[in-house]
Amino acid sequence: WKIPRDIDFIIGIPRSGMIGASLISSYLNVPLTDIQSFLAGLEPCGGLRLNYFKSTHKQTGRVLVVDDTISSGRAMTEVRKNLSVKKNINFVFMCVYLEGWGEKAVDLWLEDVRQYTDSFKRIVIYEWNIFQHHANFMKKCLYDIDGVLCPDPPDERNENEYLNYISNAPPLFIPRTPVGGIITYRFEKNRKVTEDWLKRQGVQYKELIMYEDEKREISPYRFKGEYYRINRYNLFVESNDRQARRIAEISGKPVYCVETNRVY
Repeated sequence: WKIPRDIDFIIGIPRSGMIGASLISSYLNVPLTDIQSFLAGLEPCGGLRLNYFKSTHKQTGRVLVVDDTISSGRAMTEVRKNLSVKKNINFVFMCVYLEGWGEKAVDLWLEDVRQYTDSFKRIVIYEWNIFQHHANFMKKCLYDIDGVLCPDPPDERNENEYLNYISNAPPLFIPRTPVGGIITYRFEKNRKVTEDWLKRQGVQYKELIMYEDEKREISPYRFKGEYYRINRYNLFVESNDRQARRIAEISGKPVYCVETNRVY
């Protein structure tokens, strides 16, 4: 209800601002573009769907500019400056989430996440940046491999099939920023093939923790949870929901579950 309805089209700020911009564009049934295309003089696009479902909205000269978050407001201030050359358009600037002190850079926001934190300096994590956050956050994260960085492998009791898979596994969620640690229930004897795969995928990490006891006397969640508990990591990323819950219980620290898209 906070979003104005009398707008001609929406400009999204790449990259993550395009997520919110695209959703709002669909809801309001108006064309969408990105800021670079707009400044280059390209027409906003509505796609085939907009051709089938014409809007009854009359042109108003108002355009909504959307970003996902505002912290300091520097990025949006720069956007305002770039768009100031378009004198005949009334721009409305908005963000989905306000997390810092840059509210003067926007006209409206949908959610003020400062009410959930006790400081503007807290790092805010979103679904779309949990694998691509800034270095200060990523270096304090501990990631599982199977089900996170790659899909779960076949049963390891079929050794040839298992080794072939972990050697050539397709990537799943690959962080492009160096992470603090990677921990896996894979046996230590598979370190070389695991390291080679991580290198080929461009995964950068400080340490790789692997399971040494081939008798499997400790459960995977106990193995991961105890290591997480006693080491200086702030977030664990796990694939399996049951294990994520148990790791959170053992460590007393946050665990993000890929399977359920929840933090425990």
